[in-house]
Amino acid sequence: MKQVFTLLLLLTVSISSAQLLEDSVIMGPSYTNDIFYSFDNGEVDSYSGASWTVAFYNKSQSGAIMLNGGHGVELWNASDDTSQFANIIDTVGISSWTQLYDTDTIWNAHSAFEGDALNSQWNYGWGDYDISTHIIRGSRIFVLKSIEQNYFKVLVEKKDYGVFHYRYASLDNSFDTTIVVNVPDYSNKSYAYLNMDNHILQDREPNHSEWDLLFTKYSTDLGFAYYPVTGVVSNEGVEVAEIKELPNNASYTAQDFNASKIVIGSDWKTFDQNTFSYLLQDTLTYFVRIENGDVYKLDFTTFEGSSTGKIKFNKELVSTGPTGVQSSNEALSLHSIYPNPISGSADIVFSNTRNENIDIRVFNLVGNLVYQANAYSYNGLNSFRINLDFVENGVYLVQIGNGFFVKTQKLVINN
Repeated sequence: MKQVFTLLLLLTVSISSAQLLEDSVIMGPSYTNDIFYSFDNGEVDSYSGASWTVAFYNKSQSGAIMLNGGHGVELWNASDDTSQFANIIDTVGISSWTQLYDTDTIWNAHSAFEGDALNSQWNYGWGDYDISTHIIRGSRIFVLKSIEQNYFKVLVEKKDYGVFHYRYASLDNSFDTTIVVNVPDYSNKSYAYLNMDNHILQDREPNHSEWDLLFTKYSTDLGFAYYPVTGVVSNEGVEVAEIKELPNNASYTAQDFNASKIVIGSDWKTFDQNTFSYLLQDTLTYFVRIENGDVYKLDFTTFEGSSTGKIKFNKELVSTGPTGVQSSNEALSLHSIYPNPISGSADIVFSNTRNENIDIRVFNLVGNLVYQANAYSYNGLNSFRINLDFVENGVYLVQIGNGFFVKTQKLVINN
């Protein structure tokens, strides 16, 4: 009975279980709105997706200027002679100009304006870096087509210690202005946004710490062409693991996580030409590690298409990170067991500060050992699958130990 008492005591102090939650966002007909989403708090804010033309990255060491390609903004390299700015008066020859696109994998570089850069570490595509003054000076003229089909010529005159000087004009020179964008004013955001049709500089993002995912339209390389798609991009500092398994079977390791902002992207759905409806990739499961280290499991359940823009999904907290509410300062931490209840198999998610063998045991409530296994644990986050399809239904205690620490959680089996 001593063993039973010990297990029950551990149960009272360290049991936690993940909860599967259903949620949804509504982007509106034709995916009108951008939805900023937090795993902890749900939808944070919504903005019109067509309210901006270009966006300026807020860190001083970056020259990224992003296009709103998802809503039809296009960009061409028109000239490498900045003295010709006033002389570009039409789009004659545009078919011979190089069209530029955002490379959509990271936030802070590879924007369309940086495309077609010269083979030099000091060239930012749109300008050259002066090593003595630390100023990027414009060296290229672009032509841009806005959401409202207006054509502008653009010269990024300079970026001086975090301040963009962005000049644009109508092709007939009837309008010519320079917008000064002091990106340190947007230090809690990723970008400052400019609408070139109404000439308004916008602060349209929630604070960086308030959101994890953005449901939006963006332009992506489909292999044969760049094309606007509707999908999900992750915030800076958020990492995603894409696992090609059904949600009940999917598991991950620390090595699966990727910092690219479009790991989720748009390919979790496909359009069926026969039924004119969307089909979900039901064997795709995502694990999203947010900035505090918490890991959520995410799988999409419904995509209603352009009629409503409604997207439904399930989310489940499967692990808490170093700053999470269930974190531990000890070397070994048992974060979660999912699914719980289980039918057949479950994944044990735990973290360790050492590379070592871990003993895994499952007891019934009278202290009888019904399952035992040994797993090798790496420094960091780990996942190990146990198969209990031979065990009778009921409540059990799952215990992991490394010889110094023992952690226990409750598990309900419903085979």
